[in-house]
Amino acid sequence: MSGDGSCATLPWWYNDVGTNMLNPSLDMQHVLCGKRKKKIPGNKPILFIALYPSGIVNNEEQKYHWAFLIGPKKEKSAHVPGVRCHVKNVPRPTPHGRAVEWTYEESKLHNVRTSNSLLIRVVIGKVVDMERLLDTIRNVPLVQNDRMWRCCTWCADVLAALERDGQALGTAVLDWKRIQKVARHYAGAKTAQGRFAAGNSMDKPKPTWDMLKDKETVA
Repeated sequence: MSGDGSCATLPWWYNDVGTNMLNPSLDMQHVLCGKRKKKIPGNKPILFIALYPSGIVNNEEQKYHWAFLIGPKKEKSAHVPGVRCHVKNVPRPTPHGRAVEWTYEESKLHNVRTSNSLLIRVVIGKVVDMERLLDTIRNVPLVQNDRMWRCCTWCADVLAALERDGQALGTAVLDWKRIQKVARHYAGAKTAQGRFAAGNSMDKPKPTWDMLKDKETVA
């Protein structure tokens, strides 16, 4: 993530998101829980699927790490604050040594458009209720000790939960198979074009495909 500490004017929903990651019940304060929750201002948040390198290079199915990003619709500033929601494997001690378990992580980003490891973003929905969106994401169960359950499985479970809820998002694409196909194809195409090759600036806004408009918005 961009760590220079510089930010554009923060969107109203950003200030009280992720203020206490160890206790999600404390995350939402008056900005999202008060009257303002009923009407989101003009620069409404957007929900993205984001792909990062997983570190696995010999397995096409597992070559990406999948996450959700939330950021403002209008990205005119040099630094665009946002939020990342994802699950990751965290080592933990056990009586028999060390093991890993899936942990949910919610992080503020100084710039939701770029980071050193971000590959691509795909717009999948317009947020109409931020508190409900985050509550839904946080409450999706994590499955431990199952090698078939990974970050992409969790993303699919989140989308299914959002579809069942039906109130957190407005216009949205929630079909996981369709999203996964588009994201993989787009990441592959940008890789083939040399977009992530050495020498390209890692600070540039990362390639973005909008599934709601069916077009590329950042090349």
